[in-house]
Amino acid sequence: MFKKILICFISIAIAFIPLQATAQELEGKVTALSLDEKAPYSGVLLDPIAASKMIVDQKYLKSELELSLRKEFQQDLANKRLAYDLLKVEYDSLSKLHKDLIGVKEAQIQDLQVALKDELDDNSHWWMAGGVAAGIILSVAVFYASVEIVQE
Repeated sequence: MFKKILICFISIAIAFIPLQATAQELEGKVTALSLDEKAPYSGVLLDPIAASKMIVDQKYLKSELELSLRKEFQQDLANKRLAYDLLKVEYDSLSKLHKDLIGVKEAQIQDLQVALKDELDDNSHWWMAGGVAAGIILSVAVFYASVEIVQE
C-alpha cells in the first residue's frame, strides 16, 4: 500500500512540477601574461574552454572555406559547361545547315550538268542553219527564176 501511495505521489510530482534545465554559454578566459608574472614563459594563457573554442572555430573556418571554394568551383564549372554546350549546339546546327546547303548545291550542279548534256545532244542549231541555208537557196532560185521569166 505504501508503495502505491509513493508511486502516485511521484507520478503527480513529475506531472505537475516542471523540471527546467538551462544551459549556460561557456565563455573561455584569455589571459595575457607578461615577463614578470608567474608563468613559465611570456605569452597568452588559455583555459580549456577558450582553447577548445579556438580549435573548433579554426576547424569550422577551414570547412567553411573549403565549402566556399568548392561552391565557387562548381559554379564556375557549371558556367563553363553551359557555355561549352551552347557552343556545341551552335556548331552542330551550323554544321547541319552547311551539309544541307552543300547537298542542295550538289543537286543543283547535277541538274545543271544533265541540262547541259541534254542541250549539247540537241541538234537544233543544225536545223536552224539548214533552214537558213534552204531559205537563202530558195530566195536565190526564186530571184533567178523571176529574172529568167522577165527576160523571155
